[in-house]
Amino acid sequence: MVMTIDTRHLKAIDAAALLGISIVLLGAFYYQFALGELPCAFCNLIRVGFMLLGSGFLLNLHHGTRASNYVISAVGALIGSLISLLFMFAKAPFWTTPTGSAVMGLHMYTWTYIIFTAAIMFCLAMLALTVGAGAEESPSAGTFPKVRSAATALFILLVGANLVSAFLENGFDTFRAGGQQHYQMLYDGDVMKP
Repeated sequence: MVMTIDTRHLKAIDAAALLGISIVLLGAFYYQFALGELPCAFCNLIRVGFMLLGSGFLLNLHHGTRASNYVISAVGALIGSLISLLFMFAKAPFWTTPTGSAVMGLHMYTWTYIIFTAAIMFCLAMLALTVGAGAEESPSAGTFPKVRSAATALFILLVGANLVSAFLENGFDTFRAGGQQHYQMLYDGDVMKP
């Protein structure tokens, strides 16, 4: 006897997870625009990890709950976690200066490592729940359509905004490791250009 799960519940959890990722990306934009802390190369790559993490949840919301979508999210979380860990190792030596503001005593790269590691565990739990309970390949459920639409629209807007921001910051060049002081595509002759 196989236990079945109502996919409306899974979609509600996926919508909440997508909203959580959007809140993290909004927080990154707050630090970028309100506090003037432009993202460095690691920060931009960490944002890509959040976009990959959210893409699996987005697919679940609009194409039915599938185990493969949780795998996409878990891979995105793993990539983001490894980039965050690499950033932490880069800032570990005593002669380096921490990058960005600290929130509750921890810098953003430490927080993102914690969030991505928790997201990996969440994706694995959802994957086990989906496969073990027979919720795979279920049709799209119609619960909370406004919340689903709002979560989707906000996430897609933030993905687009991150792509535009990264392009304005770096242009057609590769990400710069030292951190940006200005937007290269809006550069107006600053002599301190890196």
